[in-house]
Formats: sequence, structure tokens, C-alpha cells
Amino acid sequence: MKQSKGSHSWSILTGKEKRCFVTGRTSCLQKHHIFHGNGKRKISDRHGFWCYLVPEVHLAGLGGLHAYPESGLDRALKCICQREYEKTHTREEFIDLIGKNYILLDLEEAVQRKAEMESMVERKGMENYKAYAMEKYGKMPVNDCWTCEYESQFVEEMDLCIHGEVAGFWMM
Repeated sequence: MKQSKGSHSWSILTGKEKRCFVTGRTSCLQKHHIFHGNGKRKISDRHGFWCYLVPEVHLAGLGGLHAYPESGLDRALKCICQREYEKTHTREEFIDLIGKNYILLDLEEAVQRKAEMESMVERKGMENYKAYAMEKYGKMPVNDCWTCEYESQFVEEMDLCIHGEVAGFWMM
């Protein structure tokens, strides 16, 4: 019998490949349900919202992602999973299924905000942009860079802006 997408043996992140999503290791693997609780484990199994992880990346007792729910790697996996799902479905379908949107900022939106920021800072200065951003978006972006803000959805910490043209100009 052929196993289909969205089964217990197919992951939206790695397909049928049996390897740790983070380290790439192929031994001592544990199945991590990206969404769990309130019936979401069954949804995760049905739609392939899971991946293999090695114990030190997975288990709370070893400092893995279950030690820090809803942050760091856990948040990144949810965001990446949603992005994969949205390649063939709508955001509304994902929210109907899981109950929440985990993508806080799309790359296209980050690029638009960056252009808006550059234009406004050039015309009116950084202080005026800060006031505008606080009023419109409720915050300034990570490292004063909207690209960093977008990428912060996928990584735990971003101490510096790595976007050369932005780093020297926007960093205070």
C-alpha cells in the first residue's frame, strides 16, 4: 500500500527522509509534532506537520525545544511549517486548521517596509520614522532593519544586522 502525503510517515518539512531536521543526523531520532495539544497532534499527523529531531534538540530535560515552548526553534518550526503548507493552501485554511497565524511578517511586506523606511528617513529623519513605525506597526524592527525583523521569526537571537547596506546606515 502506497503511503500518501499527510500520513504518519510523510513530513511536510522532510518528506519521507528520516533525518533530524536541525542536525541532519540519521540515528536516535524522535518524532516531534510541530503543533500539539487540543487535538492538534492528530492534525499534525494527518497533514505531515512533524519532523524528526535528535533528543538533545527535542527534549526539555536536555535543553531542547520543549524546554522553551513558543520561542526559538519551536516558533521557527511552526513558521516554516506554515510557509510550506501555504505553498499549496491559503493562510485562511491554515488558520482554520491550527487556529493561529505563525507568520508575523512576510518577506514581501518586509521589503516594502524597508523601502518605506529608507524613503521616510531620507526625507524626514530617523526620529520621525520611529514615531511613524510605532504608530503604524506598534514597534521598531529588530536591529532597526525590517529584513532582520522578518528573519527573527526563524532564529532565536539576532545581535547584529547582517544586511550590509542597512547595517551601516540604520544602526544607531
